[in-house]
Amino acid sequence: MPFTEKLKKEVRMKSDVRCVICHEPFVDIHHIIPQELGGPDTFDNAVALCPSCHFKYGNNPDLRKQIKEKRDSWYEMVEAKKKKRIQIVKEKIFLEKEEENNDEMTAIYHVVYENEDFNTAATDLVKLTSDVIKKFKDKKRILYLDIDGHRNKQGGFDHDMFELQKDFILGNLIYYYSEVHMPLGGVKNRNKQSNDFDCDEFKIIDKLPEELKDYEGKILFTDENINQ
Repeated sequence: MPFTEKLKKEVRMKSDVRCVICHEPFVDIHHIIPQELGGPDTFDNAVALCPSCHFKYGNNPDLRKQIKEKRDSWYEMVEAKKKKRIQIVKEKIFLEKEEENNDEMTAIYHVVYENEDFNTAATDLVKLTSDVIKKFKDKKRILYLDIDGHRNKQGGFDHDMFELQKDFILGNLIYYYSEVHMPLGGVKNRNKQSNDFDCDEFKIIDKLPEELKDYEGKILFTDENINQ
C-alpha cells in the first residue's frame, strides 16, 4: 500500500518541505527501504527527497543506507530552527538587545496559520505594525514571519502566501521595518524605517472592476502616502 496523505503531510512538515539530503524544495515522499524489498508504509520508513537525490540515493543500495541518518540529522536541524523562531503564537512583541552595538530593538514574531488567507494575514500584519510603531516608535524594528502550511504539491508556497511575502511585505511593510525575515528569506531596508503609518490608509481590495484586476489582492496606499 502507498503512504496515506496524512502521513505524507506529516513527513513534509517534519522536513520543512525540503529534501533531507540537499535541503532543496520540491520533494516527494519515498520509502527508505523500497516496498519491493519489504519496506513498510510507516513514518519511520518515509523520507522527503527531491527527484535528484531520490535517483542518486534511492537507486544505490550503498548510499541508501545513509538516507535515514541524513533524515534524522535534518529533522534535528529543522526542530532547532523552529525553536529559534520562538514558540508558535499568533503574535509576539518584545525587546531584545542587538549584539553589534547593544542597542534595544523591537522584535516582532508573527505566525500565519494554515486556515488563514491573504486578507486575514495582511490585515493582522497591518494592525501589528501599527501597534508596534505606537508602542516603540523610536526603536529599531525587525519582523519575523512564520507560515504554517500553505504549501503546494511542488513544495513551494501557495498563491496567497507567496503574494503576502513578495508583494505585500517586500512591496509595502518593509518600509516600516529595519529588516524582515520570512520563509522566502531575509531582507534589510536600505533606508531609515518610517514611522508615518496609519492602519486606515491601507486598503485591502477583495473585488475590483475588470480594468483593475491586475491589482487584485494588493495593498494600495492613499494619495498622501504614495510618493513618500
